[in-house]
Amino acid sequence: MRRMLPCLILLFAIACGNAPQPAPPTRAALFTPAGERLPSGSLIVVQGGQERAILPDGRSIALAEPQQGSRGAPNGAYGVALAPNGGAFDLALVDYSQNPPRVREIPEGRALINPIILWQPDSSGFAFYDLPLEGNPSSNAGTLYYYNLSEERSRPLLNAEQTGGRRAAALAFSPNGVYLLYSLLSEDAEAIGAQVGAGYVINLRVGQPVVLPNEALIDFSSWLGDSSGFLSLRSDPQTGRGTLRLYRLTRLGEPEQLAAEDESVQLAASAPDGAQIALAVRTAEGLSALRLLSLEDGSMREVHRLEQGQRLTVLLWAQPESIHFGVASAEGERIWRIAPDGDEPTPIAEGQLRHIVR
Repeated sequence: MRRMLPCLILLFAIACGNAPQPAPPTRAALFTPAGERLPSGSLIVVQGGQERAILPDGRSIALAEPQQGSRGAPNGAYGVALAPNGGAFDLALVDYSQNPPRVREIPEGRALINPIILWQPDSSGFAFYDLPLEGNPSSNAGTLYYYNLSEERSRPLLNAEQTGGRRAAALAFSPNGVYLLYSLLSEDAEAIGAQVGAGYVINLRVGQPVVLPNEALIDFSSWLGDSSGFLSLRSDPQTGRGTLRLYRLTRLGEPEQLAAEDESVQLAASAPDGAQIALAVRTAEGLSALRLLSLEDGSMREVHRLEQGQRLTVLLWAQPESIHFGVASAEGERIWRIAPDGDEPTPIAEGQLRHIVR
């Protein structure tokens, strides 16, 4: 809010008393949307505790507040802003493809205590809901909403019959945008996340939910790139050994174990076409290795092995020709890129990799 200038000179005040007064800031201005659209291929990283974008030309820029975390659209052109509202928040869409950025308030997204945002992979819209915090089980958003950018409006994504009076929490849209994984939480659930509760997958075109097998959702890792199924990565709490399973949508009750019993999978990422899976594996010697698994014939080959004292922390396969991964060591964390054919990896940037702009 602007501060009003004090009337230090009475004559000036009298002279100006009848002059038109500047309009107060609009509500849209309260969302402070200053920022810019991010080009495709930009890396979203955390450096020194702050989220930044590393552009393809090497420039590093600070992200606007609405573009940070899950609130930023995958294409870098939009973000969801939060405006304080009496201990809660109101949502607004910020369009960074325009200059200055355009702000659109979202009527259904008002007075949310702990708003959660989930974007469609193609940035055509986003789901939002309120996940209660401890001591604040009530919420103005009793259901799961979807904001469509082309229509500029929100609608409930699930009806009362589909939720059965329970709170819906969205987990992940499929890459083609057709399917949504979600859970149904009890009304007294307190900020425990979308992976807890009864799990479902729904075809958004047909609208009929399908119940997921027990623990399929809680161990969810990522979708296959062709949207035919999703990966589940379960870690043994006693040994730390990771087991990777694939749930095909056509046979959800028959998950496939993708790695051998003696392989400990730490991270997994599907190729964009869904034909291969990149795996971060801990070897018998205690080293971290990057391997590629073919879903066609089950063959596996190693493309890179890390040195002692290094470990893989993140794995993204957003582009067909390159895999990005993070490596942590005593010197800090660095982001690398490697081609699927196994060429020597190339260092890209320092920090923790969060996302790659489409």
